[in-house]
Amino acid sequence: MHILRPDRRPLSAQAYDQLVALLREGHWKPGEQLPPEAQLAAQLGISRATLREALRLLEEEGRIVRRQGAGTFVAPEHRLESGLERLESVRSLAARLGMEAVPQDVVAEVVEATPLLADRLRVEPGSPLTRVSRTMLVNGLPVAYLEDFVPLQWLSPDDLKVRFAGSVLDLLRQNPSLRVKEARAEILALPATRALAQRLQVRPGDALLLLEETLFDVAGTPLNFSYNYFVPERFRFYVVRK
Repeated sequence: MHILRPDRRPLSAQAYDQLVALLREGHWKPGEQLPPEAQLAAQLGISRATLREALRLLEEEGRIVRRQGAGTFVAPEHRLESGLERLESVRSLAARLGMEAVPQDVVAEVVEATPLLADRLRVEPGSPLTRVSRTMLVNGLPVAYLEDFVPLQWLSPDDLKVRFAGSVLDLLRQNPSLRVKEARAEILALPATRALAQRLQVRPGDALLLLEETLFDVAGTPLNFSYNYFVPERFRFYVVRK
């Protein structure tokens, strides 16, 4: 690792380029922890403030993951990326990227619609809904915990008794009486509860991304409401703006 020499660009930009080169050369492997900031800054011959700016840029690009109280790590090699404008299941996305997505701990049951679910799905409170929960593993690593609520008329627990590949969206699309059109989602950041941390193999309090999503047919009728919890370092969303 070479000490940076001044040029016309800010030192943080030079540090960024140096770190990108080291990552590309495999100086640190996916999932490996980087040296402490003080040590890394000394190796590069820059201040910790300059180093933090370079690390911030790397984190925004998804090249590294910074965990509060634990350190900085190289992002895992197998990470899913999806544009928010694309309506696609985790299973379909993984297959498109040459990865295997498998559901784990699938639970399908009939529950009564709470006032919140009734409002989202435009049904009466207490109406029967099929609840489907599962953890999605991609190449053996948990990337998401998904919880769907579908009016019983569109999906029943019996519909999942035949091999369920993990996607309620794909099941609804296969229903010839339904014409799925679009989904509207809200994105939130929240800390992992102990239950979610255990399912997703992260630490309690680690940041998760939550997509609260409602699926609609061509007539604007809600077909499904879901809570989708993603591990940011294993699943990255982006938006294409034109």
